[in-house]
Formats: sequence, structure tokens, C-alpha cells
Amino acid sequence: MLMKKFKLLGIVFIILIFLTSGSMAFTAEDIKIAMGYIPNVQFAPYYVAEEKGYFQKEGLNVKFDYGMSTDIMSLVSQGIIDFGISDGDQVIVARSRGLKVKAVYSMYVKYPVGVVALQGKGIKNIRDLKDRRVGIPGPYGSNYIGIRILLHSVGFTLKDIDLVSIGYTQVESLLSGKVDAAAVYINNEVVVLENMGKKLVIFKVYDVSPMVSAVIVTGDRMIKDRPETVGKFIRAVKFASDYIYENNGDVMDILKKYIPTLSAQNVDINRKVLKESLKLWVDEDVNKYGFGYTSKSDWEKSINTLVEIGVIDRRINPDDCYTDDFLSK
Repeated sequence: MLMKKFKLLGIVFIILIFLTSGSMAFTAEDIKIAMGYIPNVQFAPYYVAEEKGYFQKEGLNVKFDYGMSTDIMSLVSQGIIDFGISDGDQVIVARSRGLKVKAVYSMYVKYPVGVVALQGKGIKNIRDLKDRRVGIPGPYGSNYIGIRILLHSVGFTLKDIDLVSIGYTQVESLLSGKVDAAAVYINNEVVVLENMGKKLVIFKVYDVSPMVSAVIVTGDRMIKDRPETVGKFIRAVKFASDYIYENNGDVMDILKKYIPTLSAQNVDINRKVLKESLKLWVDEDVNKYGFGYTSKSDWEKSINTLVEIGVIDRRINPDDCYTDDFLSK
């Protein structure tokens, strides 16, 4: 009888271990990513990763934080949020100011900012912007840096143009004549204007400078303390990026579930925006090494450019700004 009791207790013990270990194995790790903007097609890889179960397969429960914070770098550096979506130039600026942040995945390998003008306005090259009214959302961010890079490429500075802060009304301001040209995202406002039948003159930053662009950023502490989590997150986004590219951006049915403003009335223009964005995802390096990759050379050149135009006051080590260690994990 005593032996039977021991056997029964042993079986119960084994069952408890099995159930406990099983529940532990399936406990998802909570992750928060700061999007820095409202729900938008530009975040397609994250929505696809969620919808297709790529995050879940990695054991991650991801929350999208749409708070319009201009302080993503500080939040990431302090570990208040796990990841953020930003631009490589902003990572360089933050790092130069002592914030412990690093890019771990590059979404765009071509800088998406440009300056656009309507045809027939006497603007045919960058030099024609001299003394013209050029609109930007405000004196911050990649639009502001982009216009400075384009001007610098012909020996101009901001003093050579009439810079006008117009918020995010580039399309309306161009059509109304409030400005002669505007700093835009070539995969967004340009698509909207061309869809309206407008003929444009476009000056693209990536034609004059290999600036690093949209990235996933995290903190040094996250990389040190939770490297496996970083690898899991990047792997899921990479799978999603592959899926989107292989399907030529035809993922609108998925995106509708995550973007409240996406409707039958605007789905076509949003599809065009996403497909134009795909062109910014790839170059020779990405074709060779896969999504997420940027070269150290591009980071070095970007740092040098930001010094030359006066955005940062010293050159910093590119290895402090990015890592591609997680792309193969």
C-alpha cells in the first residue's frame, strides 16, 4: 500500500512539472515599440508580423505605442520602452548627445526625403531654390536635415532660401502657392501629388548622399541584458518584410485591421504608397545580405555629412550607432 502511495505521488509530481513547464514555455514576453506616428502603411512589417503570427512564434506579445513622442531616443535609452521606430540620422544625433541607443535593423536603405516643386514654376535644379519659399513641417527631424543636405550639395545653406514652417500640409501648400517647393517623403506626398495628375520636379536626398534612413532602435542596456529578445523581435520583422516584398506589397487586407483610416476610398493610394516604399527597402547590399542590413560605410558617410552641415559638432564611432549582429540570429 505504501509503495502504491509513493507511485501515485510520483505520477502527480511528474504531471505538475509537465503542466508548470508547459505554461512557462508558452508565457509570452511583453514588448513595447514606440511607433512615433499614427497607424500608417509605413508600419506594414509590424502589422504583418503580428497578423501572421511571427511575433507570437517568437514568444513575444508586442504592443504598438502610437504616442506622438518626440523623445523616443530618451525613452529607449532609459529602457522605458523596448524598441522605437526612428531614422538613422536621429540615432546619430542622439548618440552624439550621449544617449545610449543603437540601430539594430534598417527598414529603408534609401533616404526617403526629397524636395518637390510643381513643374512650370521655374525650378529645374536645386540652385533654382535660391530665395524661394520652401516649406517644411518645422525645424526638426529628417525633413529639416534632408533640405540642408540638398542645399549643401550645391554650396547653399538655409540662408539662401526662404524657409517656411507649414506643418504637415506640404500638398495643400504647394497646390495653393503658399510655397514654391516643399520637403516631403518621396514615398508619400509625391505619390499623392502624382495621383492627382500633377507633374513634379523632384530632388532626392539619396541622389546626393547615402544617408542612413528608417531604423529600429533600442538601448544599449536592452542589447546587453536581453539580446535573445532583440534577436527574436528582429527575426519576426525580417520574416514579415520578406513576406511583404515577395507579395509585392499586396497586404492591404491585413493592414485594414490595424489602420482605422484605411478604407475603400483610400486603399488604392495607400497601396501605391507602400509599393513606392518597397523601392526604398532594397539596394545591392540588401539583395546580398537580406533585409535589415546597412553598411558601415553608409553610417560613416552619414556621420560626416551631419558634421559638415552642422547638425552635430563632432565625428563619432559608427559602431556606437548601429549593429547588424542580430540579423543572422
